[in-house]
Amino acid sequence: MFSIILKDCGKSFNRNWLFRNLNVTFQSGEKWAILGPNGSGKSTLGLLLCGQLTPTEGIIEYKNNQDSIPLNDLYNFVSLTSPALELNEDLNTEEIFGLHHKLKPMQTANGAEVFASMAGFDKKTMQKPIATFSSGMKQRVKLAVATMSNTPLLILDEPFTNLDKAGEQFFYNLLERFGQNRLLVIASNREEEYAVCDRRLNVSGLNADT
Repeated sequence: MFSIILKDCGKSFNRNWLFRNLNVTFQSGEKWAILGPNGSGKSTLGLLLCGQLTPTEGIIEYKNNQDSIPLNDLYNFVSLTSPALELNEDLNTEEIFGLHHKLKPMQTANGAEVFASMAGFDKKTMQKPIATFSSGMKQRVKLAVATMSNTPLLILDEPFTNLDKAGEQFFYNLLERFGQNRLLVIASNREEEYAVCDRRLNVSGLNADT
């Protein structure tokens, strides 16, 4: 059982609080939607959960089967994608999957082939540099690399970015196949993006005045 425990957590930038007094526990098997308008702190909370930011106040504990996880080891437990993260556009899709598999285990040994089948990419497309892809094609690759990684925590920030309807269905198929029994966190202000989540946390109500 993987868990993240936030105790009296708050985060501020330039003396402005995004949220404060956050006490919540996230656990394996749960599907959370982090909600709020633009600028409310959704992405910031996602980065706190995966250890890329530290809280201004309060503490965050990470545990695996009740054993504490050192922050330096947290990378092995986390998969993240967001509009701010970029792919190496000099590589092709097969190379992206090959490189990622060396850095972090994936749920299937033939990740590139599985992705190609699910995304409808032929061999020629898989061997084209990422720089030649449309924004929607790049987003499919980013979502697949994160979702297919063998980690207990999956954080997806605005996963529908640049996706058309076919891309949105691809996303749902990815989660159905590779997103089970994990802690899933989706940061979004679009209901269709977090429809799979049964838990909600609205950060806009957790400001300094509450």
